Amino acid sequence: MEAPVIVLRFRDTTPGVDTIAEHLNLLSRHGAVWWGWWRKEREQATAQDVPDGPLRIILTDRSTRRMFSADCECFTARGAEVDPKDVPEYYRHRVGEIEGFFRLTRLDETHYDHSLADRLGERTMIRLGEPGVGPAEHLAGVATAAGRSSVLHLSDLHFGADYGYLIQGEQAQIGDGRRTLTDCIVADLERIGLRNDIAAVIVTGDFITRGDWNDRVRNAALKEFEALRSALRLTKQQVVAVPGNHDIVRYADGLDVDISALAVSSQTNQQHEREFRTFVDELIDRNWKESLNYIRQVSLGAVDLQICVLNSCTITGTKWREYGYVGTSGIDTIRTMGRMRIERPTFRFIALHHHLLPVAAVEAPASQGVTLALDASMILTEAQDAGVHVVLHGHQHKAKLSTYMNLPLAGAARGNPIHVVSNGSAGVTSKRLPDGENNTYCLFTVVEERLHLRVRELRTNAQLGAQMFDQGLDSKAAVPSNAM
Repeated sequence: MEAPVIVLRFRDTTPGVDTIAEHLNLLSRHGAVWWGWWRKEREQATAQDVPDGPLRIILTDRSTRRMFSADCECFTARGAEVDPKDVPEYYRHRVGEIEGFFRLTRLDETHYDHSLADRLGERTMIRLGEPGVGPAEHLAGVATAAGRSSVLHLSDLHFGADYGYLIQGEQAQIGDGRRTLTDCIVADLERIGLRNDIAAVIVTGDFITRGDWNDRVRNAALKEFEALRSALRLTKQQVVAVPGNHDIVRYADGLDVDISALAVSSQTNQQHEREFRTFVDELIDRNWKESLNYIRQVSLGAVDLQICVLNSCTITGTKWREYGYVGTSGIDTIRTMGRMRIERPTFRFIALHHHLLPVAAVEAPASQGVTLALDASMILTEAQDAGVHVVLHGHQHKAKLSTYMNLPLAGAARGNPIHVVSNGSAGVTSKRLPDGENNTYCLFTVVEERLHLRVRELRTNAQLGAQMFDQGLDSKAAVPSNAM
C-alpha cells in the first residue's frame, strides 16, 4: 500500500535563511530532520488530520516555483517528540508554537507541478486526493445595486489618535465646528445630487491608527460605518474593506526588533492579522477566516463592477513596517478575475492600500520609510493582462491620478491603459496631511458604459470644499465576447 501524500507550502521569509538549505544541512549531518508545519490559525486542517506515517511529502514554494519530494518516517503534533537539535536553528526556539513536525529522511528537488501547487491556494497543507480550493477561495458573494451608478472611494480614515472628525454620539465643544464623517460625506453627496446613487463603498485601508484596536476605536469605526450605510441605504455586502499597514501591524512603534525572529513569530502566530480580520467580519459579514484577497462583484442596472481586493500587507523579509507586498495569493486573485466570464458590460477594479506608482515628490530613503509595493511591477502587469480598468489605493494621504500601460513588445497584444487613482486621506487629522493637502474622497460614476471620476475635498465641518478633478476617464466597459 502506497504511503499517503501530504503537500506542504513554504516560503523564504526569514532574512538570510534558505529554508531548504537549512533542512538539508541537518539531514546530511543527523540522517533526519524535523520539518515544521507552520499552520495558519484560520485553516480547517489540524494535526489530527495528518496520518502518523510513513508519508510521502511534497514541498512547494509557489513564489519561486520550486518543488521538492521527501520521505517522512513519522509525524508528531506540537513538538511532543521533537529534539530541538534536529530542527533548524532559525525556528528552534518556536518548537512549542508550531502545529506539528514531519521527520524527513530524504529531500530532493523535483519538477514543479503548477496545477498541484495552485490547488493549495492560501492553505499550508493538503492531502493529495482531497479537493483543492484554488480560485474559489477568492470569490465573494454578489451585491446588487440596481438603479445606482456610483462608487464611493475612501481611504486612510485613521480612527483613533489621528482621526479628524467627531465620532458618532460625541458632542462638539464650544467653538469646535467638526461634524461626523457620515455628516460630511452625505452633505457633499447631496450637493452634487448623488446621495441616492451610491452602489458601493470601497475603503483602501488604514481604518485605524498604528494598530490600536482598543474597544473604543473599534466601536467608533463600526458605528460610523453603520451610520454611513444607513444614510446611503447600503447593505454590508456593498462595503469593500481593504487592509492597510496601520490595520495590520507587525511590531509596535519604538521597538528595536530582530527581523529574523519577527519573521518566524509572524508565521507561527497570526495575531498581527487577527484584529483586522475580526473587524471585517463585523463590518461586512465576511468570515474572519476567509482570504484577505477576494473579488466582490457589484451588479448595477446595466453594468457589472468586479472589484479585486488585494492584501498588500503580506509578510516579507524586511524591517520596513510601511512596505507593500501582495505576493502569490494576491496575484492568483488578479488572474482569477481575468478568467471570470463577462456576462454584461463590466468594469474591473483593483483595490489595495499601498501605491503602485510614485505619489510623493521624493520617496523616503530611510530603512523604515514609506515604500511602493515591492511587487508593484508584477501587480500592474497582471492587472493589464486581466483587463483591469482602474487601480485604487491610499497610503500617502495625497490625491493623484496616473496612467499605466505596458509597451507591446515582441508582437504582444496591446493592453488597455490602467488608471491608477490615489485617493489621499478622507479621515486623518490635518496635522497628519502632507503640506498643502486636504482630506479628499473619490467618486466614480458609470455614464453610458464609461467611467467619470470626481476627486473632491472633504471638510470636517461639512461645508463646501473644492472639486479637484471632474472628468471622464478614457476607459470603456468590457463587453461579452459574443457582443463584440
